[in-house]
Order: sequence, then C-alpha cells, then structure tokens
Amino acid sequence: MAEITIQTENGHAAFTSLYRSAGLDITDDWAALYHPVFSVTARREGALLAAATVTRRFDRMVLEYLAVEPEARGHGLGKLLTGRCLAYAAGAGETSLWVAAREPGFYRRLGAEETEDSALLADCRRCGDYQVSCHPRELVFHLKENPV
Repeated sequence: MAEITIQTENGHAAFTSLYRSAGLDITDDWAALYHPVFSVTARREGALLAAATVTRRFDRMVLEYLAVEPEARGHGLGKLLTGRCLAYAAGAGETSLWVAAREPGFYRRLGAEETEDSALLADCRRCGDYQVSCHPRELVFHLKENPV
C-alpha cells in the first residue's frame, strides 16, 4: 500500500467536493466567505483522503471543516489533521481553537470542551433543520491544555 503524505495546502476551494460528500454544509464560494487561513490534507498517490481547514471569524480561529473519505476512516487521519490545525493555531499565538460540530464526541475525545458561547451556531439557528434533524454543538480546544 502506498504511503500517506500529510501536507499544508493553499487550494482551499479544491476541498469543496470532499467536504460536501462528507455531509458538511458548504457553498461553492465558501473560501471567499470564510477566508481560510490554513488547510492541511492527507493524500495517497495524489488522491485526496482527508482535509481540514481553519478560518478566522468572530475574532477567533475556527476549525471550520474536517472530512475524511469513508475508505480512509478509522486510521487516525482526522485526529492527525486536527492536531496539525491545533499546532497551527498555537503557533499563530492563539490560546484556543473553536469548532461547531454535528458529531461533537470526536472532538471531545481529543480534548475539546462544549461551550455555550454559540457565536459559531448563528447560521445554524436560521436553518429549518436546526434542532430537528441537526443538533450541532460548539466546542473549544484550550491550546495550552490540550496538545493532540
């Protein structure tokens, strides 16, 4: 089996199809709207297996998107990419990294704590699926306390 390479990439919009196929709410112009500051990917022989993107909004760094192709799940790629995002945020002088998640258990296992801040869920609250079929949670990683 070919080796998996982890790399920082700037072609943020190129990850749209992966994020969309993972069921994330994403528009074609998301990169222009959310101004990504960092993306990291996992690839095998050039094929995209996983990606994560950090943005800056609400005056904080946000792990905006994280997705892993179904056939690549269960091998620690999500944890690895999250760790790279945490390292990026810490290296940029941040003390926290925020995330809004439909599956908060993954992030809790990595050390994130649920918060009532709710700024990240503002768009969610306007959606008809909010708290009907979609139950997102807002979490925060305290970077000095939770190295992954």
